Amino acid sequence: MIILILGIFLYKLTTKYTNLYMRSSLVTILVTNLVLYGISESLAQSILSYRADQPMVSFKLHDPAAAGDVRERDDGERGEDGDGRGSLGSIDEAGLDRFIDYLRQDNEDQRGVDLIDSDEYTPAPAVPLTYYQFNRLAGFMCWGFIMGFMQCWWYKFLQIYSKDPKFIEVLRKVLADQLCYSPISLFCFFTYGTMVLENGTWDDAKNKIKKIYPKTLMINYSVWFPVQFVNFLVVPRAFQVPFSSSISVLWNCFLSMRNSAG
Repeated sequence: MIILILGIFLYKLTTKYTNLYMRSSLVTILVTNLVLYGISESLAQSILSYRADQPMVSFKLHDPAAAGDVRERDDGERGEDGDGRGSLGSIDEAGLDRFIDYLRQDNEDQRGVDLIDSDEYTPAPAVPLTYYQFNRLAGFMCWGFIMGFMQCWWYKFLQIYSKDPKFIEVLRKVLADQLCYSPISLFCFFTYGTMVLENGTWDDAKNKIKKIYPKTLMINYSVWFPVQFVNFLVVPRAFQVPFSSSISVLWNCFLSMRNSAG
């Protein structure tokens, strides 16, 4: 539902993006980042909460009274003489199979009752429920808000290469973006994610960065080198930040899961 609400808001925003950008590019980028980062975090939480090997909610009941009710119904169906010959004599083969299955189920219930009464019974572990973390959503959207300021300033800074030939301009922008901006932003994200989103310490952040930062940076290069090359080569300047932010929906979803797993 949260993804749906943010998606509708994003659709309304895109229909008026050009007019809003002409009025205030910074405010438009900030609002866009808030929505996109919210979608990324909601998607990440949805993926992380899915568990194919077990139900989302599990009830494991061992009620002796329920087993007693089953035996009472069984006694009632056996007839007045208590041996069950009256009812068995009038049922067909399919009914006999159902009756045998019924007796097997009754025996299994009785074994469960006996186990409860014995010292050997160990209750099955409860399946933990997964709740949506709104504080994490707020923190991630706040990170997107901060990144909006950085992106707006950075993309203006990259215009220093606009006087070069087209291919050289794009190549320099991509190299500057990936060799200068990406390593710093990724380092800041893992620090922010550990200390703010997870209430960790600086030592926790250092351990996480040491563990997952190098590999994540390599994955970053494999994704963002081609994306930014297309962005600077084809996309108009007014849409370069929204384009990269849109691709960042899946990338930030990956980063959120990476940060949680680390």
